Amino acid sequence: MHTRQKERVSKRQSERIRLGVLTNPVAQHNHRFPFTHKSIQGHLDSYADAVLTVSRDEIKDAIKHLLFDRKINCLALNGGDGTIHAALNAIISLNIFEQGQLPPLLLLNGGTYNMASRAFGTKGDPVTTVRRFVRRYRDKNICDVHTRRMTLLDIRFEDGSKMVGMVFGSEVIANALDLCDKLGGGYPGLARLLFRGAGGCLLNTTFYKENLWRIVPSDYAVTVDGKRFDEVLGFVASTIDLKLVRGFVHSLKAVEGNNGFPCKIVFGKSGWDIVSMLPALLWDLPHRRIMNLVASDFAMLRGGFTVDGELYENRGGITISRFPYHVDVVSGDSF
Repeated sequence: MHTRQKERVSKRQSERIRLGVLTNPVAQHNHRFPFTHKSIQGHLDSYADAVLTVSRDEIKDAIKHLLFDRKINCLALNGGDGTIHAALNAIISLNIFEQGQLPPLLLLNGGTYNMASRAFGTKGDPVTTVRRFVRRYRDKNICDVHTRRMTLLDIRFEDGSKMVGMVFGSEVIANALDLCDKLGGGYPGLARLLFRGAGGCLLNTTFYKENLWRIVPSDYAVTVDGKRFDEVLGFVASTIDLKLVRGFVHSLKAVEGNNGFPCKIVFGKSGWDIVSMLPALLWDLPHRRIMNLVASDFAMLRGGFTVDGELYENRGGITISRFPYHVDVVSGDSF
């Protein structure tokens, strides 16, 4: 870090905490409880320190406004994993990482699965979290906030485009999420998918036969750290713990402090393989067809994919590595 960057960081650490909030109103919780944003505003220094974004295109300008016009030094993201994903990529486009101007992030449970926020200990609804944070850190300096480091995946495509993310899933993961949405989305959709998928495999139902191609890709391969793996059903890379259903389902554990990223490779050829692996996949149990790699440097694959719960079409070759910068995230266990 250059001298001027160090001076800026040192000066910011001595500032009194000023919390700003960016809200995605269509994230599941916020859509169900439309007065969430208004309630949050009442706990801030100024109503103007909270911004409601109507579309993803507005996130970049909203962040610029909060950081540079409102001079907030702690940014709360009130949405789901997709909102956090969009905000992180908007921050990168503003060169805030390189300038050492990124404030700590407070992740709120405003979405559907809220994997990122739960991984960092956020508990309760967004209004409760903001109220508890403000009460805990009232009149404190930004250096008093307890944070944990979040690393990111650097995801690049053969057309030259790129993005960062927390959780990457291969085509079969993306197809499963798409099916989950078609069955109602959220935890109800996930439960229906598991029930109809497992039952369909056993009974060879119409649902199973129609969707088998989605969950059993043909001739799929992944290369990790120079080694090619064939007959791969699915691939997941993540820099955060993958927790669902309030931690009851814990499918991947991220190890803090390593220099790479953890990933999981699932091998198989049929729907029966998936059914037999369900307990191991849901609760991160050992299985002969599942390979857990604690710290990988890079991975290469092709096909459709999902990043932080968002679905993407096939964009050709994909390379995954660890992003050189990290994010400080407020620890939910500290307030």
